[in-house]
Amino acid sequence: MIKTNILIIGGGPAGIVSAAVARKNNADKKITLIRENKKEIIPCGIPYIFNRLDSVEKNLMPDKSLKANKIDLLIDKAVKIDTNKKIVNLKDGGKINYDKLILATGSKPILIPIKGIDKKGVWQIKKDFEYLKKLRQAALKSKNIVIIGGGFIGVEIAEELSSIKKLNISIIEKLNHCLITTFDEEFAAAAEEKIKRKRVKIFTKAAVKEITGKNKVEFVKLDNGKNIPADLVILSIGAKPNAALVKETKIKLGNYNGIWVDKYMRTNIPDVFAVGDCAETKDFFTGKHIPIMLASTATTEARIAGANLYQLKNLRKNKGTITAFSTYVNGLVLGGTGLTENKAKTEKFNIIVGASECPSHHPKALPNTESVKVKLIFSKTSKTLLGGQIIGPESTSEMINILALAIQRKMTAYDFETLQISTHPLLTASPTIYPLITAAQNALK
Repeated sequence: MIKTNILIIGGGPAGIVSAAVARKNNADKKITLIRENKKEIIPCGIPYIFNRLDSVEKNLMPDKSLKANKIDLLIDKAVKIDTNKKIVNLKDGGKINYDKLILATGSKPILIPIKGIDKKGVWQIKKDFEYLKKLRQAALKSKNIVIIGGGFIGVEIAEELSSIKKLNISIIEKLNHCLITTFDEEFAAAAEEKIKRKRVKIFTKAAVKEITGKNKVEFVKLDNGKNIPADLVILSIGAKPNAALVKETKIKLGNYNGIWVDKYMRTNIPDVFAVGDCAETKDFFTGKHIPIMLASTATTEARIAGANLYQLKNLRKNKGTITAFSTYVNGLVLGGTGLTENKAKTEKFNIIVGASECPSHHPKALPNTESVKVKLIFSKTSKTLLGGQIIGPESTSEMINILALAIQRKMTAYDFETLQISTHPLLTASPTIYPLITAAQNALK
């Protein structure tokens, strides 16, 4: 039997960061990380394996940090946990005895009951090196590709594949816009317009009735009667926590079948922690459990768990996710954090909203100047920032992180009025109309 002080199950971003932070806080402990695959994929890079990266090999997560932090890497599959004896059974018959356990088993793609979903030519987005290599080869040999699901991954894959001229790309989204679950309508609509310019066909307010074909996929039938030609279908309809390993234990599951954790990322079982997609996430504002799965959220949780294994640190705890995210569509950056206007109203928050639009450079006659649009949501009573959305060129991408920090520090619209900033004609909007400041001023009006 192998003995270790700290055992991490899972080799994705949450597992890697957990191990590194555990080492920083526990220099004398033996740390072991188990993962199933010899080669680990970078999840956020999956959409770009088809064209920009030009291979799956260029999207591998290096093991450099594990070696640098003296983390023992074990390629195997954990199949059973005995939390009383603190033993994990492995697929190859081995066993590991631990003092502290971090579960970072990630997520798995969702499958929905669609007739014909098991046909040849239907693919999922799996974090599996060999599977993705086959998907890439199949996609490059195709002509008509249909993507079911217009969330982040679906839109990013569509934009990536549309750069390959011979391919005809379609997105099927059952809601009224792609990306509408994470952006307000005007931002989601702007993203759709950008992707349509890359010859992508978007079918919204439509559900898939059936995937048809004799020996393999030939058409996707929609519930509105339309038939879309397809020789390859990619399912991008979300993910669910990979919590199968704890089903036969006393480790508690939450509302969305993720592993329940407290603010220190501890499960209900002593010395067992959970981080990332397999752990249930709470909303920063409402405290409600929400099915958010972002690498940025996962690594934050990993840093909290890694720091609190042996001694709780009150300054390192999870106050809930603010769901900070960004995406890139045909030259357009969209970012958001906190509550959208729609979500704030649904949750009965009393809000004021401020918007601003200005050139990305100053003066606007400078080359490559584009429009930057900002929308900020504040509490009407306290004027505290509750959320923000930004749309603009690539130079605006880090602005969303300013808003993420502002939410966590409970900044108000008045704080934004006196915000001290760096500007430059070639890099930013003018200091006289800087969009974050102007949007806050407009909200106060």
